[in-house]
Amino acid sequence: MKHESLRGKIQTVLGPIEPAQLGITLPHEHLMSDGTGWFVEPEDSFERAMAYKPVTIDILWWLTYHRFTNLDDMMCMDEDEAVEEITHFKLAGGNSVVEMSNIGLGRSPKALARISRRTGLNIIMGSGYYIDCALPDYVDDLSEDEITEEIVRDIEEGVGNTGICAGLIGEIGCTWPLSDNERKSLRASARAQKITGAALNIHPGQHEDSAMEAIRIVEAAGADLTKTTMDHIDRGVRQRENRIALAQMGVVLEYDLFGREGYYPMEHRKIDLPNDHVRINEIMDLMSLGYIKQIVISQDIWNKTQRRTYGGWGYAHILDNTLPVMRAKGMTEDDIRTIMVDNPARLFAFS
Repeated sequence: MKHESLRGKIQTVLGPIEPAQLGITLPHEHLMSDGTGWFVEPEDSFERAMAYKPVTIDILWWLTYHRFTNLDDMMCMDEDEAVEEITHFKLAGGNSVVEMSNIGLGRSPKALARISRRTGLNIIMGSGYYIDCALPDYVDDLSEDEITEEIVRDIEEGVGNTGICAGLIGEIGCTWPLSDNERKSLRASARAQKITGAALNIHPGQHEDSAMEAIRIVEAAGADLTKTTMDHIDRGVRQRENRIALAQMGVVLEYDLFGREGYYPMEHRKIDLPNDHVRINEIMDLMSLGYIKQIVISQDIWNKTQRRTYGGWGYAHILDNTLPVMRAKGMTEDDIRTIMVDNPARLFAFS
């Protein structure tokens, strides 16, 4: 089995590399993605008109707080633009990007391989299924075994007939309450992780209890929780005791919304979304409890308006703007290296 030859290595879209080659890593980004599975047409006539406008500076004031309501903003499928945008991260000192767009998010293996060649960045591609409402209808008829086999095939043989292989399982989508497809997907993903030794990444639903519910499901299915990441901690797990409970189980905690300020624009859930200062404070709190080796950070850029081209903060935001604040708050260079280099290298190496 190919997964045996991958043991101890990291699989990029251009092939396996040694963990020491990974370097400074963004563990949760989107370069080529289609997020329109989230789109719900507004009832209000003004907002409905805005929903179908192209992204321009003229409507940036509205787009900033309507990230799930404009179709063009949710489509990042321009390869040249992706190269230009992610190059800012490389020029700031970055080395590697984990691309979380799987089935339901417009995964594009050939484009990711070309972007990797054009930029010289290591790119790790995800596998598995996103949230139920973004999935094709055929998923209803897939068995748990078939999903497991597909994920294993993505990792061992490549996606479709491309020969381009996934390097992790994720981001596996959850909503609240979980759908039958999402439960099936979680169990199948855990089984695929057990077979391949790949890292597993979970996207929690819009409820404080969603993260722990998903972790209990994959744990029961045999997942290695030390190689399982709960993403969106900074919008999904807002109670300190719940973050600590996940960390105590060995789960990797991903703060991946750096750059997002203000409230979270979801009508059915009002979240006090932290700003970057609060994100850093929470990370330092977890560090004080001994969990620094279970923390990774990223920006989860999946809207046009998060990119520099459209007035956003871009993929270099953490390196350019966040690290100086971390240092000012007392984090050392060793702390930063642990979070941005050592933890991703350990997490994404096949076990």
